[in-house]
Parts: sequence; C-alpha cells; structure tokens
Amino acid sequence: MDIRNGALGHIVLNVADLRKSEEFYRSILGLKVSARNLDTKMTFMSYGKEHHDIALQALPKGVKHVSGKGAPKLHHFCIYVDSNEIIDEIYPILTRRRIPIVSGPETLVVAGNRSISFLDPDGNRVEIACNANKFKFDNRKKPKS
Repeated sequence: MDIRNGALGHIVLNVADLRKSEEFYRSILGLKVSARNLDTKMTFMSYGKEHHDIALQALPKGVKHVSGKGAPKLHHFCIYVDSNEIIDEIYPILTRRRIPIVSGPETLVVAGNRSISFLDPDGNRVEIACNANKFKFDNRKKPKS
C-alpha cells in the first residue's frame, strides 16, 4: 500500500523554553494557541482550520538538544502563504528582531516561488514560501475572522 493523496498533518518540535517559542510562533508566524497540556508541558498552535498545525513540547528539565557536528534531526518545515508580498514584508520584521535568516527573500529556481528561511529560538529552520495554487484550489471552509 502507498499513500498517493497525503498532506502534512502537523509538526511537533522539542523546545527549550516553551513561553519563548510560543511567543515566536504567535508573533512571527501568526499561529494561535488552540490548547495546552500542562501535564505533558505542550502547547498546540493552529491557523484555525485544524486543532493544531504545530505543537511545542517542552524538553524535560535537565535535557538538552542534541548538539555537535553533523546534520540536525530536522532540516526545515515550510508554511505556505498566498502572496509574494508576505515574504518581502516579513524580512524587515525578522531583521529588526534579530532573528537569524538562513536564506532569502529569494525566488527559488526549481519551484519558482518566493521564499525566506530563518531560525526559531531552538535553531529549527522555518521556511515561508508563496504557493498561491495551494490556496486557489483549497475548498476547505475558511475560519471566521
């Protein structure tokens, strides 16, 4: 059996400082807190169409991220937006907040879409890319503003 019609469900990140990461994902990516689990020290965040698109899991006390030379466990994850302008508008916000930019804003050669990549407080690489087609053919019910 193979999956031919899949879609990214959600991503869960181990974070060193839950509050700092929550603030980052709210203020930079526009996610809203949809739930918290105080027992497991998790925050669930959403754009409103799903219970959560990203979940943040606090590292247990005394546990640190794996460090050293080599490739990280997570290369990056991508959030699609529906216009190139969003990519260019976020650049000065990132630089003002001294958020490390990995690449962009740029138009990617292979995909032909506008993109910017930067690091979250734990060093996870986040990409924001324009994919207007994703929204053009999205028939899901839109959340009320």
